[in-house]
Parts: sequence; structure tokens; C-alpha cells
Amino acid sequence: MGLMPAGAGNPFTKLDRQSVVGLFKSVGSRDQDVLYSHKQHLLAQPKQLKLLGIILMVGGGFFTVTVMLAFIGIPLGLFGWWVWRFGSRNVVAVEEGFADFVAAAPN
Repeated sequence: MGLMPAGAGNPFTKLDRQSVVGLFKSVGSRDQDVLYSHKQHLLAQPKQLKLLGIILMVGGGFFTVTVMLAFIGIPLGLFGWWVWRFGSRNVVAVEEGFADFVAAAPN
């Protein structure tokens, strides 16, 4: 279950469809429960990034509304948007990689 791409401790590791399929292959099991558990494990960090992005965008919006802190709020909001988008793309990569792996599975 502890199989992750290189640099997995870093939440900013970019995932793509092929690497996710490789991670599912490395599990060594076709059991749906094991695969689902591994999928949830892979989705944990990207989902946290999406939440962090939303929090940063809200904080940036609040700081921007208080005109005195707009110089902090605008970059914070933009960074939040980038983090949210990055997490969303990793979620999509995991979902697509999982779908590809399950579709290629022999019955």
C-alpha cells in the first residue's frame, strides 16, 4: 500500500495517467477492494491540495476586500487558484489512470 511515485512525500508531485497505471500495476493485485484502497490513498494529497487552494483563495479574497492588505491578498488568491488547479489535475490523472487500469484488467 505504501507504493508512491518518487518524491511522494511532496504534495506537489505531478501525477499523470501512465504513472498512475504503473502504480496500480505495482500493487500486484487485481482485487477490487485493494485497488480501491490504493486509489483512495493516491487521492488523499490532491484532495488536500484542492481544499488548501480554496482556503487560500477565500483568504486572498478577504485580504483583497480589506484594501489595505490587497498587496497580500491578490498573490495569495492567485497562489490558491494555482494550488487548486494543480490538485484538480492530479485527481483527474488518478481517476483516468484507475479507469485505464481497470479497463485493461483480464476478467
